[in-house]
Amino acid sequence: MQTAIYKLLVMLISLAVSTAPVGYQSQGLPAGRGAEQLDVIVVGGDPEGIAAAVAAAREGCRTLLVDTRPVPGGLFTRGWLNTIDMNIGIDGRPLNGGIFAEIYQRLDDQSFDVADMVRTLEMLISREKRLTYIRNARTVFPITGSQTIPLFRPGQTLYPDTINMPEERLATVSMALPATDAPRTIDGVEIHTDRGLKLHVSGKFVIDATQDADIAAAAGAGIIAYGVDTWGKPRNMAATLVFRIKGISDADWQKMCTELSSKASGNLLGGKKRSIWGYGDIMRRYQPTNARIRVRGLNLGRQNDGSVLVNALLIFATDGINRNSRKEARKLAQKELPELEKFLRNNISGMQNISISETAPEMYIRTARQVKTLYTLTIDDVLENRDFHDRIGFGSYPLDIQAQSSDHYGDVVGTPEQYALPLRCLVPQGFTNLLVVGRSAGFDSQAQSSARTIPVGIAAGQAAGVTAAQCIESGLTVEKAATEKNAVSQIQRRLMRQGVQIWPNQAKKPEITRHPAYEGLRFMRRRGLASGGYRNNYGLDEKISSKAFANRLAALLSDMKSDDRAKIYALFDNAETISSARAQEILATVEKEFMQPASAADQATHARLESESKNEDGRQTKASTHTVAAKNTHLTRGEAYMLLMNWFRQTKR
Repeated sequence: MQTAIYKLLVMLISLAVSTAPVGYQSQGLPAGRGAEQLDVIVVGGDPEGIAAAVAAAREGCRTLLVDTRPVPGGLFTRGWLNTIDMNIGIDGRPLNGGIFAEIYQRLDDQSFDVADMVRTLEMLISREKRLTYIRNARTVFPITGSQTIPLFRPGQTLYPDTINMPEERLATVSMALPATDAPRTIDGVEIHTDRGLKLHVSGKFVIDATQDADIAAAAGAGIIAYGVDTWGKPRNMAATLVFRIKGISDADWQKMCTELSSKASGNLLGGKKRSIWGYGDIMRRYQPTNARIRVRGLNLGRQNDGSVLVNALLIFATDGINRNSRKEARKLAQKELPELEKFLRNNISGMQNISISETAPEMYIRTARQVKTLYTLTIDDVLENRDFHDRIGFGSYPLDIQAQSSDHYGDVVGTPEQYALPLRCLVPQGFTNLLVVGRSAGFDSQAQSSARTIPVGIAAGQAAGVTAAQCIESGLTVEKAATEKNAVSQIQRRLMRQGVQIWPNQAKKPEITRHPAYEGLRFMRRRGLASGGYRNNYGLDEKISSKAFANRLAALLSDMKSDDRAKIYALFDNAETISSARAQEILATVEKEFMQPASAADQATHARLESESKNEDGRQTKASTHTVAAKNTHLTRGEAYMLLMNWFRQTKR
């Protein structure tokens, strides 16, 4: 009987599997408790979600993949992000095997033709007999306790920008479920169609692969706004609208590749068959018409039809989880494009005949939410090449913080050699059957800038699908499956059978961790106040200028009033160095005249950041005994960091 019901379910849902808008009848489909259930429901058709759905199906699970787009791939195919940020291991080869390797081996370059990627992902999905795919859904809501959790609000990111949301829905603000100490189970999802139909689908396990953890947020998961943990307030990276240009001939493209690759610039400039990256020096001369716009160095991806996709246009002050903010950002970008087209024609060799033909259906939103999970991957985990017993994959991409405002040009905080990704980063606190994959998983705001890359995301998605299968088979909650040694080992064995190599991390702790001022560096780095670039050159033994010391002090006091901040800057001069005695004198003055008692929020943030200096087993890492020697000594950068760290701790900030 169950098999018959399931076949009916598959037949009815399969009506939605077309390039046309979904359309099906809800009669006979499972709804609520006691009915036939699917095993795994994956919401979100980005590569992470596809990997999760395919992995679950390969483990024998009856799986549903539901998405709001007309084609699979999300930002790959709808945002036109057609260049993969590769994660290379210590052996010089791509770190990520499994489903990522299946996709990557079908490409002829790090960049790809978007239509080719659509076909690759369609094939990957269609091969799985236990996987049903619904596309073009209007929106998807979680069901918990037989209650559908509506998320109709301007910030609901699942609702496609390309579809006009009815005004009455925009006006309805429905808050997510409140957080609770009791474990919460998601019973399934409610899928809305363009024809006004509602389909209730029950599932034993749910994987949230939406870009901004919409399902988890609606169901009451703990959420941290991006940037709060590092800078004390939300500081989202700029959004990007990719656009398409025509008019670059094959000869022009080859000439551009040759010219860029001949320049002695390491890996910052270059060109291949499908990709070109560079021209940052030229683009810095471009003057946008709006202060919220900037054009960085060009990332170009050549398509099969000869057109070129351009990833370079940044839009600041964009709230990615607010529909109206995204629409406003798109308008600003499109208004800028005619002026940008003129500049490219006049300033870049090979682009004299170009025209901007269209823009991507989706904007690239880099940051919004981070989910509170069983473990949060930290910047120290990444840059110290840490391993974890529950590793499910690896990453190595630089911590690349894109520009966050018109007066900020981005930071490469550092570059790991190779770090492990723990399974616990995918497990939201307080749920029995929910996993989150993608950029909103359990990463701190700086670690996210590396872990959000697609290869790491696909590895996480594949692990989520396998974990769901393990939970269903064993009857364990996802928290127990992610924390019990035997269950973790079984998940890892399943992943290895699917082609994922999960060996103990062979990368060693960086040499800089033995520097006497490393504790100070780590303190500053966790607060976004120290960057080492692609080569991890933090300059700890270089003299620090008075201005640089002042800037870091002011940044530590993020809640300081602007008038008091100006008075603090007035205490400094523009000297190339600052003595220890003068620095300590200034700190004493600031503490006496300008410091207010730390708020509860300040104290909580301080306690959390301090706890991040502990190892996974809870033991405190070895503290540096380095101190600043003579008072008249000109401070090095490392000594300055130690001085600021000790002062900050002593003031109980």
